[in-house]
Amino acid sequence: MRARPTALRRYLPAIAVSLAVISAPLLSAFEPVRGDEAAAIFPPGWTHADVMLATADADLSFVRFGAFANIGIVQIVDETSLTALRQAGALIFLPPGALGGCLLPRGASTPFDSAFSSIGTST
Repeated sequence: MRARPTALRRYLPAIAVSLAVISAPLLSAFEPVRGDEAAAIFPPGWTHADVMLATADADLSFVRFGAFANIGIVQIVDETSLTALRQAGALIFLPPGALGGCLLPRGASTPFDSAFSSIGTST
């Protein structure tokens, strides 16, 4: 049984919105890594220790962990840093604030948290 073209047209706006909502966050994966930090995503199942060892093997400085054990934010020194990290096991590189900053675990504090919490308060 074939679907009628008019029935498919009825669902076309919902399909278009669904695709836009799903694909928009994924576009950050194609954003080139710029600056002095990058989020390195390692294979699933890697532990914090594996990420630290891979960062050390690439001779890079480790900044912090991401939302999952296989994500590490590393300091980028030059153009060869990402190549060395890829040889150490990294699969994907993203800007550290990619996907709306969700690479930082919830409830994690940054050096800026204390500065921003005092804004607008009187002593």
